[in-house]
Amino acid sequence: MASEKKIVSRRDFLKGAAVSAGAAGMASLGLLAGCAPQANPGQSGGPAETPAGSVPAGGTAWSWETPPAPVADSEITETIEADIVVVGAGISGCACACRASELGASVAVVEKVSFPSSRGGHYGGYQTNAMTRNGLTNVPLDQIASEWLRFEGNRCKQKIVYRYLENSSRVINWLEDFSKDFSEGPLTITPITTHYVGPYYYEHIGTHVIFGEYPENTNMINAPVYFLWKKAEELGAKFYFNTPAEQLIKEDGRVTGVIAKAADGYKKFVAKKGVLLASGDFSGDQEMMQCFADPMALKCDHNSYVPAGANTGDGQKMGIWAGGHMYLGPACSPSMIHLIRYCTLCFGFMYVNAAGKRFMNEDTWIQAKSIRILSQPGENRYAYSVFDADWQGQVVDSIQYGGGQFWDNMSHLVGEPFDFGSPDDPWSPLGTLESGFQEGMAFRADTLEELAAQMGVDPAVFLAEVEKYNASFDAGEDSDFHKRKELLTPIRTAPFYAVKFGPSILTMPNGLEINESLEVLDDDLNPIPGLYASGNASGGRYAVDYPVVMNGNSHGTALTFGFLAGEDLAGTL
Repeated sequence: MASEKKIVSRRDFLKGAAVSAGAAGMASLGLLAGCAPQANPGQSGGPAETPAGSVPAGGTAWSWETPPAPVADSEITETIEADIVVVGAGISGCACACRASELGASVAVVEKVSFPSSRGGHYGGYQTNAMTRNGLTNVPLDQIASEWLRFEGNRCKQKIVYRYLENSSRVINWLEDFSKDFSEGPLTITPITTHYVGPYYYEHIGTHVIFGEYPENTNMINAPVYFLWKKAEELGAKFYFNTPAEQLIKEDGRVTGVIAKAADGYKKFVAKKGVLLASGDFSGDQEMMQCFADPMALKCDHNSYVPAGANTGDGQKMGIWAGGHMYLGPACSPSMIHLIRYCTLCFGFMYVNAAGKRFMNEDTWIQAKSIRILSQPGENRYAYSVFDADWQGQVVDSIQYGGGQFWDNMSHLVGEPFDFGSPDDPWSPLGTLESGFQEGMAFRADTLEELAAQMGVDPAVFLAEVEKYNASFDAGEDSDFHKRKELLTPIRTAPFYAVKFGPSILTMPNGLEINESLEVLDDDLNPIPGLYASGNASGGRYAVDYPVVMNGNSHGTALTFGFLAGEDLAGTL
């Protein structure tokens, strides 16, 4: 990034005027397309009215380039002082609040919605106590780190990747131990074996699921986030919900606090040691998506981020106003796209697109499958996985060669056999399939012609693809897409099945450029005193795509870096 600054500064890159004045230069850097107005996924209104490569609609600048007017002292109804002020009560923010409070720091957390936010359930960590006691051993840390960096084209920050991997086990071990005396009960941390084991896109073990039985958790907050929140409160941290942060306070070059708006007016939060921005991603902000999103992500017609409406890039904008900038890789912002639209099953069988035509080698990792679907012609952002009556045995046999999310059981606990569950269990494969039948997202028929009709695909095209696939199985060779012969299965025994699946945006995991100490950097790559960022409000973990070299590393980094931010800031007391 430093060499790019000599050609065009980060601030100039974001200015609408630079789009026209420096288009040729930026196009040669591969930076222009990602900041052209584009379609907005998951919201009505369709594509943006402005064509690619032009300035934002209605003006020559993006709205966040103009900082809001400072809030007058007369509008401040209350001033709260704390050692650390955290913006955002998600995984990272709650981890910071809990660890800092444990170490004796006073913490104030401001959150725009009414309770802590959480999503998903996988947490990545390198060689934790839970893994060791279950007989699981990671490959060398350097191998995972090097694969991560190679996956990202060496465009992400090496020291950030290493700081996560080197500290992740300590943080997960701390979480497990620290919850043992929790008044509402401990957390149970269990590693899972769900990971893709193909020869070319290998995913390493290190993924954990974290359970906690908390009757008071009526908002169904992810168990570790609920624990971190409640434990932080027990230790004295103060949470201010329904209080969105709007501005940072900067005095003599240092960030000293946050202005947030509550129901009774503005509150001024003064931070003696520092402010942590842990406010989540920006995929709910149409304009930021137009500027920063990977164009492939903009093809998604669904956004699964929760809580809906909360992820509007607030921390990124405030950081920009304070002198920071977004971390820009070759795709501007990498995306996290998972196959959670329609049915959350696809296994490793034959996939056909909305026209009934096979379109890929199904033997690959989850993000690649999403991208292949988004690359298909037409407006249909889904595919079908097609299999026959022998599918359950074929799935079990295939996991030794492939597996991973949406193929194996999503949380396949270590030491347990593959479990298809029951049709009455909505979280199990059989339950998911049953729900699909009821909701028109999975189909079952006695003939392939009937199945094609239910799917709505061209029967001639579909039947020809099935015949060709069966021929590949017989020959032990896939001449179309070169799928490994171990994963070719016949489609001959009735009843026949088709499961509809497709991609959805989970998050845009990119934000303000930071260093390995989580300090937000200015345009000269110097730390802005008093300002830190973690989770999806920070950038540098990823640059091209979400690297599933270890499933759950996004939650893992959020947890780890929130913990480290709390520890580092409390350690300066």
